[in-house]
Amino acid sequence: MARIAKFHLPSCDGGDCECLWELDYRPQGLYGPRRRVRFQTKKAAERFLAQTALQAARGDYVEPAEVPRFAEVAEDWFRSKTDRRPSHVCDLRARLDQHILPAFGACKIDRVAVIAIEQFRDGLRERGYAYRTINTILRIMGAVFRLALKRGQCAKNPVDGVDRAVAAAKEIRPGAEADGSGEEVNPERILTPEEIGRLLEAATAGIWRTLIKTAFVSGARSGELLALRWTDLELPKEGPGKIAIRRSLSWARRQGEEIRPRLYPPKTKAGIRTIGIPAELVSELRRWKLQCPPSVEQLVFPAPAGQPMHRERLLRQGFYPALRRAKLRAVTFHSLRHSCASVLIKRGVAIIDLQHHLGHANPAITLRIYAHWFGDSSDSSVADKLAQVMVDHLGSAGESEKSGHSVGTRTTPRCSASVVSA
Repeated sequence: MARIAKFHLPSCDGGDCECLWELDYRPQGLYGPRRRVRFQTKKAAERFLAQTALQAARGDYVEPAEVPRFAEVAEDWFRSKTDRRPSHVCDLRARLDQHILPAFGACKIDRVAVIAIEQFRDGLRERGYAYRTINTILRIMGAVFRLALKRGQCAKNPVDGVDRAVAAAKEIRPGAEADGSGEEVNPERILTPEEIGRLLEAATAGIWRTLIKTAFVSGARSGELLALRWTDLELPKEGPGKIAIRRSLSWARRQGEEIRPRLYPPKTKAGIRTIGIPAELVSELRRWKLQCPPSVEQLVFPAPAGQPMHRERLLRQGFYPALRRAKLRAVTFHSLRHSCASVLIKRGVAIIDLQHHLGHANPAITLRIYAHWFGDSSDSSVADKLAQVMVDHLGSAGESEKSGHSVGTRTTPRCSASVVSA
């Protein structure tokens, strides 16, 4: 039988004092262990007792001594993910160390409340984090709680009760235009075909010019390009060729291991693809093949000694110097991929073909990233097509109403009662 009574200190006279209230109870029934817990108020003790009785009735009760801290469960969860791609593992580690563990690491896993997570989410938003970043952090927290649920260390996943962050609505200021995407579009990240031409002219002949041109034409990621082997290329003497994307190079370090190049499949299954390339690029790749240093892996773009090239070498020695010489704004190497996509969209390439070219898992990803390049509502071609539909179909329907005839190959008399009833 549970008992709630004042716990008086020896110095207390037992009157109207500020001593704590003590709950003396057996959470698991008559034959379970006896527990004593103290509270500031009697109501808090009664609320705790009712909550514990409900958990025991549902079979969700966990002994307080057996409830781990959030950090302990998070570390167990993280260890189960160390067989993933090193870049993904590093990202998970950074999210835990920089955001989640400082806020919740010391808390008992069953004491993290929905309101605390909501305040944590709002704090990230106030510090300027993008809504996708915030939702990634919440998703990691939810995975940690799911592990605790499976182990019986908590009764619920509080992240399930937290609304996800959304893109903030931005005021359209005078002189600015809305892009309609819900995110700010930065055209400065995109190089026009004319700027690409200037960049290639400024790039050092040989590996750097060939690599930059291949990046723009193929739209491939830097890791995919640096993992290319000559056997992945189809380079006929005349006409267009092909590039088969099968691998991606990563220099991310696993915990406790030295930094070294590792080859993985592309990010998704759709990333394994074959890309057509024009004859001009085929010729340049054939010329580069005659100068390319030998490597064990027969890499297309190796470092001078033949080993896989680090992305930093590509940027410091090849890409950034070419940007400076071409007097172009500072963009990333990944901007070549975006520039490729923008050119293909303006040339009217179908979304499915563009998705395959870029290696996206589904067309929705392509549309979300490049929606603002798919034309705008003022495009006259859309209005022209609608006008043609009206002329061909809707207009003739209007004429048929006047004459009492239906549209089609047969002519019919004016509506009669029999026709209406039919």
